[in-house]
Amino acid sequence: MTTGPKTLPIEVTPEQQHILERYIGRRKTPQYLAKRARLVLEAKAGLSNSEISRRLPLDRTQVVMWRKRWVERYPGLCRIEQEPPNELEASILQALRDEPHPGHPSTFSAEQVVQIVAIASVDPKDCGRPISHWTPREVRDEVLKRGIVPSISVTQVGRFLK
Repeated sequence: MTTGPKTLPIEVTPEQQHILERYIGRRKTPQYLAKRARLVLEAKAGLSNSEISRRLPLDRTQVVMWRKRWVERYPGLCRIEQEPPNELEASILQALRDEPHPGHPSTFSAEQVVQIVAIASVDPKDCGRPISHWTPREVRDEVLKRGIVPSISVTQVGRFLK
């Protein structure tokens, strides 16, 4: 009798397990993250890829991919575990997120986005604006005045401020 490919064994430290269980239990956790956290814990419990696929339900190839991704990132997560707790939680969250998709590169750098959001967090009067609250149009005008970006639409500023 032939068997399928051998499943990769999963390791999870107690602290990692605690964080994964919190993701599963939180009502505000996006379903895709809760499902992936559950997948990791079920794999740790020794369930096969097919069994996890049936229980969650997920396509078996997705189960294989997420199991492999956890195995690849586990050593790094263990190193990070020595850092402050929020570092580990942020790293686990990143491990459970989708990889960036190929496509058009971002028009705005992370630094530019941070500067745009920072403008909206200060009092408009401190910037010489005769208004009490920022609107996307006012933020856009201030961003262009400061030369943070050469051009940006009001709609894009609104997306950054959401």
